[in-house]
Amino acid sequence: MPIDEFLIVFAALSEGGGLHAPGLRALPLGVGKVAAAVSLSGWLRQMPATRAVLLFGVAGAYPDRHRQGQAPVRRGGLCVVGSDRFGDEGVETPAGFQDLEALQLGDTGPFPANPRMSRAAAERLGAPIVRGVTVSTCSGTEAASKRMQRRSGADVETMEGAAVAWVCRQVEVPLLHVRAISNWTGDRARGEWDLPGAIEAVQGAVRKLWGT
Repeated sequence: MPIDEFLIVFAALSEGGGLHAPGLRALPLGVGKVAAAVSLSGWLRQMPATRAVLLFGVAGAYPDRHRQGQAPVRRGGLCVVGSDRFGDEGVETPAGFQDLEALQLGDTGPFPANPRMSRAAAERLGAPIVRGVTVSTCSGTEAASKRMQRRSGADVETMEGAAVAWVCRQVEVPLLHVRAISNWTGDRARGEWDLPGAIEAVQGAVRKLWGT
């Protein structure tokens, strides 16, 4: 698919700053579900000929499977998010968390990215296809990390992915979603953070996808 038919969006204001490739229209979404959904909807209204969206950014990965040697991702590595879901849209009750779907108030996903584009990108980048969960409150404690991973079944955690996927589904525009792992979720002091390295890795992935 020609590059000028893609809208290329990134999840945080700093992540596209170093991306300078001919023909790439890299547009900031901001941080979080609301900013992402509002920004993307506005751009798609202005660019009705857009035929696909590439979302790129960084993500936290759940550490439990890593510690057990079963994680599909590594810190600093790339991944293609094949599906994403909302993780904390709902209500906490004495019996546990109930999401919007359980409350019959809405759909929480999972929302798939385009399978063909995801497979092609994963092969080109040598990256795994993973499951994502999108949250408003990131998992900054071990207990929160374990709880969200069990509830969602996700491999990685972001603050925008499911919102972008939901908008793309609403307007029937295919989505490709690529992330680099900047940290492990849970106790932030033990997260092994490398945000600059992850930003550099995901920018390089975008360049590689289009041979720029």
